[in-house]
Amino acid sequence: MVIFWVIAGVLIVGALALILPALLWPNNTVKTDANAEKREIFRQQFDEIEQDKSNGILDIAQYEIAKNEMQRRMLDEIGQANLTKINTSKPDRRLALILLILLPLAASLIYLRIGNPAAINPHNKVEQIALDGDMQSLLKVLKTKLEKNPGDGTGWVLLAKSYVGIKLYADALIAYEHAVKLIPNDPQLLADYADALAVVNGYNLKGKPQELLDQALKINPHHLKSLTLAGTAAFDRKDYKQAIVLWERLEKDLPADSKMLPEVKAALKEVYVLSGGKVSATNAKDVSVFNGISGSVRIAPALASKLDPATTVFIFARPAHGSPMPLAMVRTSVKDLPYNYHLDDSSAITPDHKLSQASDVVLVARVSKSGDARAKTGDLQGISASFKPNTANVDLEINQVMP
Repeated sequence: MVIFWVIAGVLIVGALALILPALLWPNNTVKTDANAEKREIFRQQFDEIEQDKSNGILDIAQYEIAKNEMQRRMLDEIGQANLTKINTSKPDRRLALILLILLPLAASLIYLRIGNPAAINPHNKVEQIALDGDMQSLLKVLKTKLEKNPGDGTGWVLLAKSYVGIKLYADALIAYEHAVKLIPNDPQLLADYADALAVVNGYNLKGKPQELLDQALKINPHHLKSLTLAGTAAFDRKDYKQAIVLWERLEKDLPADSKMLPEVKAALKEVYVLSGGKVSATNAKDVSVFNGISGSVRIAPALASKLDPATTVFIFARPAHGSPMPLAMVRTSVKDLPYNYHLDDSSAITPDHKLSQASDVVLVARVSKSGDARAKTGDLQGISASFKPNTANVDLEINQVMP
């Protein structure tokens, strides 16, 4: 009985947590362009091919080809601006206080009147079955509402997690499928979907679960659940080097007091033995495993002393020949230099142009005083020589001022 009321209390608190913030702290009206960063990157690349043309690196024919190709990709990848608008509203503290008092009271009274309080007796199996039936009935109501309003992504997530909670995984998969279409870039949602799908497939992460985990790690290479499951998938297929890469990253990201940390260390110890020795992201030599580029970026001391420590730094790799569009990028700030970076396919700018697909690349580190990805006069920069995109210990110094 205590467990039931605890669960009921948690659900009521959850409902209030969704309602009250909107009443107490309404958002101001804003408009944001979801493609703004990509637009800035493309503007930067147009400027660079103009500069290459002026410097004689590109002739007229090469310039036109590069420009036309970039225009086509810009149309394909960006299209129309995706504007998001949030309406302005004033805080309604009176209504928030009324809901805070009445919602728990009303929920309790309604349940006592039309519910089945006797069903919370854990010693009565028949009544317990009735309680499970009530839960499924509530989920049917939620499902019906979502079928009438299929664009409610949050509702589909709630339905999917509820189904998982009562172990109805097949029903959960249908809800997850709707949810990921409406909320496509949530690594937690993708990882939960992959987890549920693996359970239905006999705890097998091959196929679609692996694809979902790859997608989640592209969005956030340090997402804990995705790293855990992706490492397990690599271990199951005997790709021990990839399992080490993923689990070592997970080990570094976990806090020192995490309960998961001893389990991760034990798993790494086992996979080290199976692989014949410790192999990490920076010393793996098997070319079948793409580990990307890693190294350190620093700035010349004479230049660093003149900068605001909060100034943005872009570190990216682009093809050594052809289009100057970055293949992978990370962002940091001057105060974090020297910075140990790592670039791979998970940090790609677009999914169709990956670092692993390039034959030769150059590394660029740019201090942007404006915070834009596009190069501007007065920005500081460092550029490496050409090298293969599966290389460790590529160090670079920022020592040039953009003209």
